[in-house]
Amino acid sequence: MAATIRIPASARRIFNFLQDENSRSKWDILSHGHVVQQTRSISNGCVPGNRVSILEVKVPNRASRISNSPEDPDRTVKTLLQESFSTSACSYVTFAPVEASSINMILNGGDSDNVLVMPSGFSILPDGLTGDEVSLVTIIFQILDSAASPMCFPANSVYSMYKVITETAKAITTGVVDPYNMG
Repeated sequence: MAATIRIPASARRIFNFLQDENSRSKWDILSHGHVVQQTRSISNGCVPGNRVSILEVKVPNRASRISNSPEDPDRTVKTLLQESFSTSACSYVTFAPVEASSINMILNGGDSDNVLVMPSGFSILPDGLTGDEVSLVTIIFQILDSAASPMCFPANSVYSMYKVITETAKAITTGVVDPYNMG
């Protein structure tokens, strides 16, 4: 599912917000309340921020101390593979949840052909009509829905994706427009 929105901020500001692991929990509803840590990255060109990264979403230390939670504070909730790339004309941030064992297998020289990757992400373009301080952001999410068929996508799944995209769009807009919310 995809949607394009107009945000009153520069494409560079939006790109920096989306690709930074420190601001991820502000827009990624699956990361809210967790700590996101970049564990590895490979530069992809000479522009700062252009890279492929492995991100780990972890249980925050304070949650286990404050609530006496039995959860291990170093437990990884999910692992993401993320690519961020920017030029003067456009930018994108794509990411996909990937099993940690699959990432380790690939990093150790294994075959990546059998690893399921369903990328989601954002393309960011300056709005040529209104100038440099307004951008068009296309939000794209893919999900695997076992109840879906080629002829039918369940209404509750459509509503859930609509809600995810709407909440993400609001969170990104708030995060880049409010200078105190940049993290």
